[in-house]
Amino acid sequence: MEKIFNILFLLLAMNIYAQDMAFIYGGGDLCDNAGTIDVEISLNGTAPWNLVYAIDGVNQPTINNTFTNPCIIPTNIAGVYTVVSVSDAIGVGITSGSATVNILQAPIAQFNVLSDTMSALYSTTQFIDQTNGAFSWNWNFGDNTPIDNTQNPEHTFPTDSNGIGILDIYQVILIVVDKNGCSDTTFKQVLVTDEYYIYIPNSFTPDLDGINDRLCLSYHAIRENTFDFRIYDFNGEEVFHTKDINNLECSSDKTIGWDGTHNISGKELPIGNYVYEVYFQDFEGWKHHDFGYIHLIR
Repeated sequence: MEKIFNILFLLLAMNIYAQDMAFIYGGGDLCDNAGTIDVEISLNGTAPWNLVYAIDGVNQPTINNTFTNPCIIPTNIAGVYTVVSVSDAIGVGITSGSATVNILQAPIAQFNVLSDTMSALYSTTQFIDQTNGAFSWNWNFGDNTPIDNTQNPEHTFPTDSNGIGILDIYQVILIVVDKNGCSDTTFKQVLVTDEYYIYIPNSFTPDLDGINDRLCLSYHAIRENTFDFRIYDFNGEEVFHTKDINNLECSSDKTIGWDGTHNISGKELPIGNYVYEVYFQDFEGWKHHDFGYIHLIR
């Protein structure tokens, strides 16, 4: 009688023990570009375990002698996951539960640039999203400006302002997200090239009325140490000369610029046309030697 009781107790204990031996859960939605998602099998009993699980009823290779609990199955295969069999160091147990994995198609981020090469004089361009199914946009222009969340933004890139002609290369990154939460990233590079310029007025009025009293110029991306500027009267006599472009750069300082006096004598020069000669190198080293006319009006 005692022997029968012991056998019944053992069978009952094994049955209770086996009820929760393997329970499968997890899974969910997985974007097709997001790597893997975890399906997990929670185990009871004495390690190690031997497991067989199936995807849509098709048995997968046996997981032998695992000590890991829960047993994690990273996967990117769609389907319904179930545990077919489980055993531990003592015996065979029962299984329960299921996990479903759904694979979602992620968007493919794409965009065009209206102009991917700009100049320092006009460094604005527009970006045109060409992603199918995008729900939100995240633009990083690579120039430390705030993120832009519009679909087709227009952006002005900062330019080099020290006149040495640095070529700026910006990597623009677009991250798109669709309505399912799937995302994709792409990028392109845009260039901002420096351009030299020099603007010399063709007339000025040194009449001391506070307006246009001095000849001054504007410039950009010029090698200042190569600058040489001369003015001649119509007899060919040099009446003004400087190698310091800062002496002629237009600014709020009304004392900068040529005031229409002779470079040596300091006397006021008469009304008339004068010829200027300017030499300089731009930031790339190209040499420029130009002539022009200046009309002095009093």
